[in-house]
Amino acid sequence: MNYRLFNEPTPGYERVKAVALRFVEAMKIGDKPWQYRKEPGGDESFYGSYHALHILDLFGALDDLSDEDRDGWAEYLCADQCEDGLFRNASRSDCTACDIASIEPDWHYTRGHLWALRILGRRSPRPLQFIEPLLDAEALYQWVKKYDWSNSWAASNQVLACATALFAVRDWFDRPEVDAIMQQGMYPALEELLDENTGFWGTQFGADLPNGLFGTIHVTPIYFAQGWPLRAVERNIDSTLACQLPDGSFWPGGSDCADFDGAYMMANLGALTDYRRDDLHAAARRYLQHALMHESEDGCGWLIHRRDSAPAQWKSRPHWIWKPGESRVTAEYRDEDPSRTHIMLGSWFYPQSIALVASLLRDTGYEGPYQLNSMSLHECNVNSLEHA
Repeated sequence: MNYRLFNEPTPGYERVKAVALRFVEAMKIGDKPWQYRKEPGGDESFYGSYHALHILDLFGALDDLSDEDRDGWAEYLCADQCEDGLFRNASRSDCTACDIASIEPDWHYTRGHLWALRILGRRSPRPLQFIEPLLDAEALYQWVKKYDWSNSWAASNQVLACATALFAVRDWFDRPEVDAIMQQGMYPALEELLDENTGFWGTQFGADLPNGLFGTIHVTPIYFAQGWPLRAVERNIDSTLACQLPDGSFWPGGSDCADFDGAYMMANLGALTDYRRDDLHAAARRYLQHALMHESEDGCGWLIHRRDSAPAQWKSRPHWIWKPGESRVTAEYRDEDPSRTHIMLGSWFYPQSIALVASLLRDTGYEGPYQLNSMSLHECNVNSLEHA
């Protein structure tokens, strides 16, 4: 459900909103509300549409979308749905086997579609048959535990997608037993995978602290959505602060995903405890200054890398490539191309991370009526149950 972080806008909020929405408008193609490219020069893209939807929703720009246009947007999304209920991209569109071990490549793509549909207030026309094998607590427990949690970042992405599908089954197809299945299956598995020495998932199996942070940010929204108690919060704060770089970022040269992850954890942890409050607030202020270094100088969108950085300072971020039937993932390191300066994701994650930091500090000059929607789990936080 949507709720606003603050009621009144500040000049900083208005600037953040304008920069993000200008980029959304620049990426608009075609005459349909759902047609967007992901980045300048690109073709029409699901990810462009999915991220544009979230940016528009963050700033209340979806509020006036007609039912007809919402239906059209949902139909556009559901064109990617297969008979078994999964959403697959073109390279996987001929795969229809409903085998839980064969769908590793499809979880992330499916997750994005489900979040987008939930933001629109629409449901998929086909049942999510692929999730049926996991509607059993013991099977779900074993499925979570099968992953290689020394790569917490990759494993948790799959689990978050699974939780998204389970929520969709519960809410769209009248399966109230999902909550009990998750409580009895997913919850104990995740509890056993939590490293109480770091407060992160997977570090006891070999994940370094940054990888553990990027995994933890994908697990905690499930806890917040279900009202499960988050343990080892103080150690989590210690570990999160240890991951921040001197310039306030959470990745060399900045990275929309990694930076958002750090801001998300800081804002939520600060709402849970006063432990190291001054340190956490100081880190949040450093982060805000870093995030603003991603604001495009032309006022249109948010940069992939800090505007004061150079390619020699950048570190290529892995993209996780899953193969059918494998519980280990391949890391694909894509060359950094200096000519790629903006993507749609940055104009969602940097404004949202600024909103979260403002909600923690409350005196930044960037407070405003940002709308967070817990139907998308990247926007589900410790306060979401209060606004359900």
